[in-house]
Amino acid sequence: GARVAENGPQAAWALRMFFREVVLAVWLLPAAVQPRSIHHRRASLQMLVDPLGQRATTRQMWTEEASISLPRHAENQHVNVLLEKAEKLVRGISCGRVEPPLQPPSSRGYLHTRGKIVGSEDKVYANTYVDLGDIDVIGFDYDYTLVTYRPALLYLIYNMAVTNLVDKLRYPVELSKDLPGYDPAFAVRGLAVDVQTAWICHLTHTYRVSTAYFGREQVPKSSIQKSYSSVKGTGVLPPEERRQRLRPLNDLFSMVEACLLADVVQYFKDRKIPFDARSVVTDVLKAVGMAHISGDMHRAVVEDLDRYIEPDGKRHLRQLLQKMHQAGKKMMLVSNSQFWYVNAGMKYVVGEDWRSLFELVIAPAGKPAFYTQSRPFREVSVRTGRVKFKPITSLEKDEVYCDGSIAEMMRLKNWGYDPKDGTFDGSRILYLGDSLFADLVDARRLYGWVTGAIIREVRHEAYVQSSPAWRQAKYITHTLMHCMRLAQEEMGVDIAPGEQNSNRQQPRSEEDLRVLDALEELSMEWQRRADDCMNPKFGSIFRTQVPHFGSTP
Repeated sequence: GARVAENGPQAAWALRMFFREVVLAVWLLPAAVQPRSIHHRRASLQMLVDPLGQRATTRQMWTEEASISLPRHAENQHVNVLLEKAEKLVRGISCGRVEPPLQPPSSRGYLHTRGKIVGSEDKVYANTYVDLGDIDVIGFDYDYTLVTYRPALLYLIYNMAVTNLVDKLRYPVELSKDLPGYDPAFAVRGLAVDVQTAWICHLTHTYRVSTAYFGREQVPKSSIQKSYSSVKGTGVLPPEERRQRLRPLNDLFSMVEACLLADVVQYFKDRKIPFDARSVVTDVLKAVGMAHISGDMHRAVVEDLDRYIEPDGKRHLRQLLQKMHQAGKKMMLVSNSQFWYVNAGMKYVVGEDWRSLFELVIAPAGKPAFYTQSRPFREVSVRTGRVKFKPITSLEKDEVYCDGSIAEMMRLKNWGYDPKDGTFDGSRILYLGDSLFADLVDARRLYGWVTGAIIREVRHEAYVQSSPAWRQAKYITHTLMHCMRLAQEEMGVDIAPGEQNSNRQQPRSEEDLRVLDALEELSMEWQRRADDCMNPKFGSIFRTQVPHFGSTP
C-alpha cells in the first residue's frame, strides 16, 4: 500500500475516504493449492481433504449430497484415490457442508478499524510503492473520475445514438421502437469490437479471443479459432492485424457502443436483412460519437444535473481537494470535455469556488494527442468560452487552457523539467483517470508519471468475491485443477522394479486422456460459473483470471 510522509497524512486520509472505488493498478492472482514437487505428493493428497492445512467447517447439516461426480480410471487405482478425495471435497463445498476459505488471508472480507467495518470492496489497492510525501502535483480527469454519472446517462447516449442512426444515417425507422434499449448487464469495460465481423470480443492478457458475441448470440469456439489464427496458434491474431481489426472499448461510455452494436446486428439477423458487418460497425460507432461531438449529450446533462450526476451530499470530493491543497499539493484538471461542461459539473459537486483549489485547468486537452503530439496551448475565455489566439508563454492559475501537450505543460510549469539538458522526470506527478489507455498509459510510459485508475467495477467484483456463490465456484475450480495436476503426476511416473527413484515418463494411455479431459471440462464449467457471477456474458473485466484484492492502503 501507500506510505505517507510527514506532509501527507491528511491527504492520504481524504484519498481513502473519497476514492473508495479507486484501483491504483492491478493486482494479485488467486493462488491455487499446489504441491512444491513430486516428493510432496502425500501432503498434497491430504490437502484435498483438508485444504490449506485447516479442517473444513460445517455450516449446516445437509441430508443429501450434491450430485457432482468425478470420472474414475479403469486401470490406475492411485488416480482413483485422488479422484475420490477430490469428489468428496467438491461435493462438500457444493452442498454447503464445507465453507471454502478466502484466499489470500489478507482478503478476509472485512477489516475492523475503530469500530467500523471496511469491506474489501471499499478499499484502495496498489501494485506499486507510492509515497504521497514525494508527490508534488496531483492531476485528475473529469468524467467518471472527479464526477460520477448516474446510469441514466448511458441510457441517454444509447437513445441519442439510435436517433442519429435513423435520422442522419438513414437506418430503418422501426429501430426507434424495436430495439430493446440500453442493457447495463450486457457488456463490460475492456472488450474489443472486430471491425470486420462486428463481433464483440473479450480478450485474455495474451490477446487471445476467449469469448465473442455476434449480435446477442455467442460465437462458437470453433468459429473463433478459425477466424483468429497466427503462428502462435488459434485464437490469436498477429499484432499488426490485431491493431487494425480490434477496436478497444476501454471506458464506461464505450459500453453503449457494444450494446447498441449487438442490438443493431441482432435486429438485422432476426429480420434476415442482409448487411455488411464493416458498415454497421462504422455507422454505430459514428452514431455514438455524434452524441458526444455534437454537444447534445453535454447540454442534456447540464440542463438536468440532478438526473445525470451523482450528488456528493457529504462533500467528500471537496474534502479531498481541500486536504490535498492544505498538504501543499498542486492540483490540475486535464479533461477532454469542454470547459463550460466541466465548470457546470464541478460547481454542482464541489462548489462555485472550485477553481481556487486547482493550479491548472486544461479543458479540452484532446487526449491521447495531449501525450503524444507537440501542440501549443490556447487560452479559453471563462466568460464566453471563446478560444483566444494569443501565444501562451506561461500557464496562469486563474486562467483556463485547451489543447497543448504534456511536455509543454511540464516545461511551462517547471514540473519535473530540467532546462539544462531538456529532460523530463514525472515521478513526482500523480494522475488519476478512468481510461487506462486514453488517460494513463502514455503519461507513465513516456514521462514517468505515477498513475492511478478509477475503476468503478472493481467495487462490484470485490463484493462478488465475498459472495458464497463465487467462492464456491472458484474453490471447486481450484480443487479440480489441483486434482488434475496430481493425477498427471501419478499417470506419468513409472517406477520400474529395483528402481525406486526412477521418474521415467510413459506415454499417456487412452484411459489417462479420457480422465484428464473430463476433469478439464469440469473445471472449465465451474470457472464459467465463477465468471457468470461477475457478468453472465463476458465474465470479469480483468483479462487474467479474476484477482483477489488483497492489497490495502
